[in-house]
Amino acid sequence: MVAQSVTELLRSYLSSVNGVVGIYISDKDGARMVGVSIEDAPEQAFMNYVVTTFIGSIQQLCKLGLGEVNHMITKYQDMTICQFNYIGDESVPPVYLTVVGTNNCDLGVLTSLEVPLRPILQALSKKAAARFQSEAMMTRNDAGDHFYRVLHADSA
Repeated sequence: MVAQSVTELLRSYLSSVNGVVGIYISDKDGARMVGVSIEDAPEQAFMNYVVTTFIGSIQQLCKLGLGEVNHMITKYQDMTICQFNYIGDESVPPVYLTVVGTNNCDLGVLTSLEVPLRPILQALSKKAAARFQSEAMMTRNDAGDHFYRVLHADSA
C-alpha cells in the first residue's frame, strides 16, 4: 500500500462525508503517519498533544480498571474530535485514528468511519511495528523484544 494511495483514500472521505474536515493516523508515540484535511480545518485539532493526550487517557483508564477504551469523542465549541484506538494484533503496536469534524457534524457518521478504514489501520500498524523493530535493533533493550505493550484491564 503506497502512502499516496492511502492519502487519496482518506481524502475521498473528506469530500464524501458531510462535516468531516480532517482525518489522520498516528503511531504509538503520537507521531502522525498519514493525514489529510481541508484548508480551513481548525489547526489545534492537528497538534501532536491531541493524540498524546488521548493515548495517556486510555492508558490511565485501563490502569484504573475501567476497561479498554476503543474510541473517545471530544466536543469543542468549533469542532468535534473522534479518536479510535486500533489494536489489530497484539504482536504489533496500536495505531490511533483521529477524525475531526465540524461542531454540528453527525456523531454517528464520525464513529462509523473507523470500520472501512481498518485495512489501512492494519497495514500502517504493521509498518509501524517494522519501524519500531529496526529502532529496537539499533538501541539494545533488555526489557524484552518490544518497547510497547498492549494493556488490558486485567493486567494493569
